[in-house]
Amino acid sequence: FQKKVKKKQKFIEFKKKKKKKEGGGNMKAGLVFFAVLCMVLGLAVTVDGKRCNMRLKNEVWKHAKGKFVNTPPDSKQWIEFDESGRESAYFTLQLKQGNQVILHDKERNLNILLQDDICATNQDGGSQYSQLYHGEWLKVVDCT
Repeated sequence: FQKKVKKKQKFIEFKKKKKKKEGGGNMKAGLVFFAVLCMVLGLAVTVDGKRCNMRLKNEVWKHAKGKFVNTPPDSKQWIEFDESGRESAYFTLQLKQGNQVILHDKERNLNILLQDDICATNQDGGSQYSQLYHGEWLKVVDCT
């Protein structure tokens, strides 16, 4: 009976030592989780000596073949980039309401509607839009 107790004690001590060794990794994982959580909640975080903030504004809309970017942020100018990162079209902001943005390309008389999960087009100026892409708004972390 005493041999079993000693074996169990040795096993428990072994597990404690192992946990102590792994503690550093768990600590790092915890810090990474905390930083990501702060960014998701919009709290400020410091990375490499720079203060980083999560920008909750609709500035980048990503789809499988590229993205629409408000450049510079908070301006009326939007650029569409293709999947290789090249500029492919230029737009002017017409309307921004909640998570809905309407952009206009004057040269092609084309309107683009960006919402939470779809991008749609309209060329006749009416209220009917045709779905072009499936995508989403990206969260932007600003570390400037």
